[in-house]
Amino acid sequence: MSEILFIHPGNHRKTYQELGNLHSAIAPPVWIGLLAHHVKQHGIECAILDTNVEGWSKELCAEILEKYNPKLIVMMVYGHNPSASTQTMPVASSIAADIKSVNDTVPLAMGGLHPSALPEKTLKEEACDFVLRGEGAIPIRKLYAYLTGDISCDKLVGVNFLKKDGELFDSGMPPMTEDLDETYKSYAFDLLPDLTRYRAHDSHCFQEFEKSTEPGFIDVRTPYFVLYTSLGCPYHCTYCCINSLFGKPRIRYWDLETVMGWIDTLVLKHGVKHIRLDDELFILSPKRIELFCDMIIERGYDLNLWAYARVDTVRESLLKKMKKAGLQWLCLGIEAGAAAVRDDVDKTIKRDIFDTVKMIQDNDIYVLGNFMFGLPEDNLETMRATLDMAVKLRCEFINFNSTMAYPGSQLYNYWIANAPDKLPSSWAGYTQHGYETQPLPTKYLSSEQVIKFRDEAFEEYYTNEGYLQFIKQRFGPKTVEYIRNMTKIKLKRKILGD
Repeated sequence: MSEILFIHPGNHRKTYQELGNLHSAIAPPVWIGLLAHHVKQHGIECAILDTNVEGWSKELCAEILEKYNPKLIVMMVYGHNPSASTQTMPVASSIAADIKSVNDTVPLAMGGLHPSALPEKTLKEEACDFVLRGEGAIPIRKLYAYLTGDISCDKLVGVNFLKKDGELFDSGMPPMTEDLDETYKSYAFDLLPDLTRYRAHDSHCFQEFEKSTEPGFIDVRTPYFVLYTSLGCPYHCTYCCINSLFGKPRIRYWDLETVMGWIDTLVLKHGVKHIRLDDELFILSPKRIELFCDMIIERGYDLNLWAYARVDTVRESLLKKMKKAGLQWLCLGIEAGAAAVRDDVDKTIKRDIFDTVKMIQDNDIYVLGNFMFGLPEDNLETMRATLDMAVKLRCEFINFNSTMAYPGSQLYNYWIANAPDKLPSSWAGYTQHGYETQPLPTKYLSSEQVIKFRDEAFEEYYTNEGYLQFIKQRFGPKTVEYIRNMTKIKLKRKILGD
């Protein structure tokens, strides 16, 4: 029996279609790991169920409820980029409905970015009894105390529910956690599935592929872990929804001694080499990055680290040390080729993009470039400029995303107020690689034009012979063949009549 059962909803094969079979990552539920450790520290027994690796069915649901017999189920709807919370809602909705059909009396709460941004809508549309807002630590403990009769309703914080008359009970946003080291001391490693059941994204391990022996190179992509060294972001791009979880643009850090303790556990106890540093902006403070690298180098670990950076936060003076510490991949949010398109969504880049990518690659660090099609000022000419920039930059890997108005973002607030009929009719429409994907129209283009351009751009980039020769030089022939096979997978799109 567990007093709280944490459920991580996910179905990577449905989210990514055939790309989910081999190409996508399967990441551990690290946010749940932090919360589970937190409530355990406060004397509450809990368990974790990760449906991404354990699977889910209505028949399995009955067995799970009997096995754990929880007093409260907490389903955290989130992912390893801000968009992933909303695109996880369809599977979260299905799991919640299954639970309630088997046992309608067990209290079920949903947390994470999407429910936190839309608490009333979530309560009215989903089979859940409560919504937990913000990071979740305080709301979970308060809700559990309320359900067990230890506190009254007026003592709840960060909890929403519908009263008997249908009115929303709203105890407001919880205060932002000031001391991350005290509140989130560690991850509940003992409650997570075996870390060999998780795998890094294929591109994260390109440099390992030549020594692989298995299809999909799974043998060199696991064990795998994702962790945070900070929370939040000090920027305010209008398409991003991350700050709706924390209340305002701001970044807070764990002490690096705490972080190193986690890395020691991962390396020495679990044999982990591949780690994604999931901070919204890991490369920001030069002094912190230098100290981080020094602490890793001192330990002598052989790591394959992946981290987010902005073009204008990368410092050339630190790149050699970053490489020595195992920072193999930097992900840059480049977004658009035209400065006017970027500036319109408050993504101003104050440094030459080409110089920065070359500087990183000259230090033998690989670059993953993130690009977006369908930003408000995009037309066919500006989207072509974005694709041309991507081809000329020649990053080792790229993501082409279509623009979505994710709940919690300024874009969502604008569209819901001015043209809600242009938004997807279901949360499945907010996925990037799904069948029902429906991006935003721009001032000049339809949703169909945007997604058609995105899918054709993806194929053009990855079949470009110049790029493939570059990849052969960087990684070897196995990686080239793998990429060729990836481009044979064609995503089906409902909006295009597939």
